[in-house]
This record gives sequence, C-alpha cells and structure tokens, in this order.
Amino acid sequence: MYCKICGGDKAALNILGQSICKECIEEILETSPWDESYDYYKNIMRIILGYYISEKQLLNPVN
Repeated sequence: MYCKICGGDKAALNILGQSICKECIEEILETSPWDESYDYYKNIMRIILGYYISEKQLLNPVN
C-alpha cells in the first residue's frame, strides 16, 4: 500500500481508512505548531478526515 502523504511504498498504518507510513506519522508527531510544515500536515489530516466522514454510498440489494 502507498502512503497518502509521501507516496512511498513502505509498511503503512491504516488511519481512518487511509494508509500512512510510519515515517510520516513520526514526522507529524514531532512537528510543532510553529514549524513551517505544520500547516501542510494539518491540511493533509483535514483531507483524510473528510474522506472518512464523507457521505457513504448505501447499497440496497432490492433496488
């Protein structure tokens, strides 16, 4: 599986249905709000959360 943040083909964790590699998770955890990359990671997590809470398609076998 590919990491949704860096695109690498490494062992990834499944977070909210999206694959994120261990290195990216560690970088996110070590980023302080004053770092330049903070807004980037904040927006990535917002997008991933949006995928998770978006409207799911209901499958009805009768229709």
